[in-house]
Amino acid sequence: SIGAVVTTQLGAVRGETVSENGVSAFIYRGIPYAAAPIGDLRWKAPQPAASWQGVREATVWPNRCPQGASSMGTGNPISEDCLYLNVVTAAAASDAQQPVMVYYHGGGLTQGTGNSTTYNHPMLPNQGVVVTVNSRLGPIGYMAHPALSAESEHGVSGNYGTLDLKASLDWVQENIHAFGGNPDNVTIFGESGGGTKVLSLMAAPSTAGLFDRAIVESGAGLASPGRASMLKDAEMMGEKLMAAAGISAEHNILEAMRAAKWEDIIAAASNRELGYRSSVVVDGYIIPEPVSDIFSKGLQHKVPLIVGSNAGEASLKTSVPLLGNVHSASGTPTFLYNFTQLPKGWREEQGCVAFHGLELSYVFGAIPKGLTSSTTQLLARRGGCSRGVPEHDEDDLKLAQQTAAIWAQFALTGNPSIEGVVEWPNYTEDNNIYLDISAPLEAKTGIEASYTAAPSRD
Repeated sequence: SIGAVVTTQLGAVRGETVSENGVSAFIYRGIPYAAAPIGDLRWKAPQPAASWQGVREATVWPNRCPQGASSMGTGNPISEDCLYLNVVTAAAASDAQQPVMVYYHGGGLTQGTGNSTTYNHPMLPNQGVVVTVNSRLGPIGYMAHPALSAESEHGVSGNYGTLDLKASLDWVQENIHAFGGNPDNVTIFGESGGGTKVLSLMAAPSTAGLFDRAIVESGAGLASPGRASMLKDAEMMGEKLMAAAGISAEHNILEAMRAAKWEDIIAAASNRELGYRSSVVVDGYIIPEPVSDIFSKGLQHKVPLIVGSNAGEASLKTSVPLLGNVHSASGTPTFLYNFTQLPKGWREEQGCVAFHGLELSYVFGAIPKGLTSSTTQLLARRGGCSRGVPEHDEDDLKLAQQTAAIWAQFALTGNPSIEGVVEWPNYTEDNNIYLDISAPLEAKTGIEASYTAAPSRD
C-alpha cells in the first residue's frame, strides 16, 4: 500500500499522516514541480525541476509566492523559490486509479497559497487524490513588458503564472500514479482567483489533454466580455510599473529588472495610483484571444463543467449564467449551483447570507476547522455575518460530507449526481436548472433570481 515514502520521477518524498474528524490521509508537502524561477529565470516559462538523491522530507509547507501582506497563508515564508505542490491521498495502493483533483487557490492572482489546512483536509482525499498548487502571482507571475516580449521566442510576455499551472498539470501526468491517482482522470478546480486560473487553462490551447473536468467556484468573471487584458496594453503597464519601481532603460533593462528585489516590485504594483492589476494576458499565443471570445466561439476545452457562486454574490446574476450558457451551448455537460448553506450560528443571525469563500469549508469537508481560518473570518463581513467562529450542527457536518462526495463523484464520472443523495440535472439556457447547495440539497430553476444581497455593514 502507499506509505509515508513515495517515489516520484525526480526522487523519493516522505510525507506524514494527517487526521481530522476521524478521517485520515497521507500528505506530502512541498514537492517541486518546476525549477525555482529566480535570477535569470524570473519572467520566463517554468523550467524542469532537478532530481534529488535519497528521500526528500515532504513534511513542511513550501514557500508562498511573492505577494503583499494579507490574511491568506500567513506563517509560510515568502520566496520566489515557490513552484511547489502538495499531494493528499488516502489511496490504498499506487494502482488505485483514483480520480485526481488539482486545486488552484484564490486571491485574485495576487495573493494566497495552496498551503491551507482547509484545502489539504483529509475528507476529500478519501474519495480522490487532491493536489494543491503554488504558482507565481502578481507582477512576478503576470507582468508583460516589451523587453520581455522581445527576448521571447514567441514575442509574448505575461502569463508566467498560467505556464506554472500547466507545468503543475504536466507534473501530475508524470507522477500522480505513484500516489494512487489516475493521470487519465484529472479535474481542475479553483475558487475566486482560482476560478480565473481554471478558465485560463480551459482557454489555453497548450493544455489540451491535461485535464478532463473543471469546476469554477465564485470565479466565472473571466468569461465575461470586457475582461480582456491585451498584450500591448499590458506591456505599457509593465513599463509604467518598472519605472515606478525605479528601473529605467538607461542600462540593460532586463538585467536591471531581474536584479530588482521582488519586494520592491510588489510594493510598486500595490500603489493604487499606478493602476496595475494582475490579469491573464491575451498574448496571441498562450491565450490566443479574449477568453470570452474563446468560450463564445466554442473553442475552449470541452470538458464537463460545474460553475456557481454563493448566495450573497452578484455574479449569480451575471457571469455564472453567462458561462453556463456559452459552455452548455457547445454541447458539453454543464452544472450550475448556488451555495446557500450557513453554519448554525450564522443561520440564526438576521441578514447573514452565504458569502464569498464560505463553500470551501464544505467542499473540502473541513467543518469546523475551515470556519476558523482568518480568511473566512475576514470574508464573513461581506455576507453581513458577525466575526467569530459560528456554532455548527449535524446538518453542517452532513452537508460537508455530501458536498465533498458530489465534487468527487463529478471528478470520477463527469456527472455530479449521486443516487440516494442528489439528482443534479444538466444546465441549459432553456431549462435554467441549478442546484441549491444547502441542507437539504434541492434542484431549482432561475439562478439569476436566487441572488440574495447582504445588508451593508460598516
